[in-house]
Order: sequence, then C-alpha cells, then structure tokens
Amino acid sequence: MQPGGPPLKLGSVLSLPVAESSTRVRVARLGDLRALAEIRRLSWWDAYRGLVPEAALRRMDDARMVRRMAHALAQRWHVILMVEDEHERPLGYAWIGPHRERVGDHRGEVFELYLHPRAQGRGAGKQLLVTAIWSLVEQGLHPVIVWVLAANPACRFYEACGGVRVAEGPVDVGGRVLTRVAYGWSDAFPLPLS
Repeated sequence: MQPGGPPLKLGSVLSLPVAESSTRVRVARLGDLRALAEIRRLSWWDAYRGLVPEAALRRMDDARMVRRMAHALAQRWHVILMVEDEHERPLGYAWIGPHRERVGDHRGEVFELYLHPRAQGRGAGKQLLVTAIWSLVEQGLHPVIVWVLAANPACRFYEACGGVRVAEGPVDVGGRVLTRVAYGWSDAFPLPLS
C-alpha cells in the first residue's frame, strides 16, 4: 500500500496553537542531528536507567545515531520533526513514517519521540506528538501507532493524549527481553492544548 500525499519538505514549519507558544515544531535539518542524538541519549538514561541494562546505555553512540538520522532524512517517507524553544534550541524530536509492522490497519508510525529531560512536563511533548500525528494524517498515513516500553512512565502521556492500547509484545533491549505496548489513534486524534 503506497502512502498518499506528498512527503514533508525540509524546512517546513508546522504551527499549531499550544499552551507554551514559545516553542515551535519544524522539520529537522542535518545541522540539528548532533543535538537530537544527545537528547535521545539523555532521555534514555533518564527514562530507562534500572530498566535497560546499563551496558546498553553506555554503548549509546551519538555519532552512529547522527548517521542513522541523516540516512532517514534522505528517505522519501521518513521525517524527523523537532521541537525547539524561542532561542531555536532543540528540546526534542519525533521520527515518523509508514508503519513497519502489521498491527491492525495502522499505516503511520511515530518511531521515536524523545524530549530532553528538562523539557518534559511543559507542553512541548504534546505539541510534538500532535504535530507528528497530524503530519502522518496529512500524508494519508493513518491510523497512527507508537510503540513504548510498558514500564516507561511515558505510557501515561500517550494515554492522556488519547492513545488507545492496541497491542503488546516482547522486545530485546540490550540483551534483556522487555514488554512493549503500542498505542494507536484511529478514530480520534489529539488536539493541541488551548
């Protein structure tokens, strides 16, 4: 099944009204990737310490992640959206594209969504998720799904944003088998904070 609609172009700014208007979401550029890789690493240490083997956390390599992200930016159907503050400093990112697994009729997926630990709880995550979901919808990639480790406190975030648990299963993270859950948005999509 071919995704519908044109892919997002680099430099596109996707604005939605949210509670914290000093942030904005835009498509990431190559020059943003080092900061986004660092945010991913810091977020993993914050959320997964004690859950994921420490050796796996220590093996995280920002340079390798930058290469993966750069490759994704070159793909027609993969987009990395980033949320930044009023000084254009990256606060987090969402990596989106066509759904990779066969879970129901989901066509779009938020592959990764990470915020800097200090940026959490201020509305930037919701702004990023809402923009990611609607970007996928605009490309004809809906319903939308996101996978998250079941023990991750972010599960409450996805539920608060209207995500419905649609699947679960095992995933190997650093040699430890953990449970992951999928949240989906099929009929109702989250609206920005007013």
